[in-house]
Amino acid sequence: MPIITFKESGLKFEFDTGHWSALMQYDEQKDYKNLNEAIEGTKAVDFIGIWDEKKLVIIEVKNFRGHRIENLQRVIPKGHDPLAVEFAKKIRDTMPGIIGGARNSTHSKEKWKEYLKILADENYQVHAVLWLEEDPPPDSFPDRKQIIMQSTFRKNLKKGLSWLTSRVEVVNINSNPYPNTLTVNYL
Repeated sequence: MPIITFKESGLKFEFDTGHWSALMQYDEQKDYKNLNEAIEGTKAVDFIGIWDEKKLVIIEVKNFRGHRIENLQRVIPKGHDPLAVEFAKKIRDTMPGIIGGARNSTHSKEKWKEYLKILADENYQVHAVLWLEEDPPPDSFPDRKQIIMQSTFRKNLKKGLSWLTSRVEVVNINSNPYPNTLTVNYL
């Protein structure tokens, strides 16, 4: 099967088009750029695609490898998680981009309409995926505090996106939820 490749944040994503359709690198799309010009500060996810014709998958990529200390405050819960809030805002801001694209795009209208069809039909699923690469913990077994922190972070992500979907995942190369249909490697 043909492969579509996107590069983002020091990672190469290879999507098998036998399982993935209507793929786009959203933050590179003209329609998104037009929206951002109209409403300054609009956020964007990295990728959108349809998996096995029944799931809209929205992916945001964060590669914190080699930048653990600078990004520590983004993933430590203190009432709210800055990274969880950022991810939820990017998903939220992507929704009007999909609607506007379905109505007004001059070059990708059919893809936008496919996304909108899935969003409007409760028989389809929407998956929000935070692809988060981090340095491995100092030892091979995370301590209890780290496990609790990760659990709290995931709960905050799900809470922030409960208005759209309950299918929210935090993944990385080692926990790829789409094996054999999506290959991810470090550049």
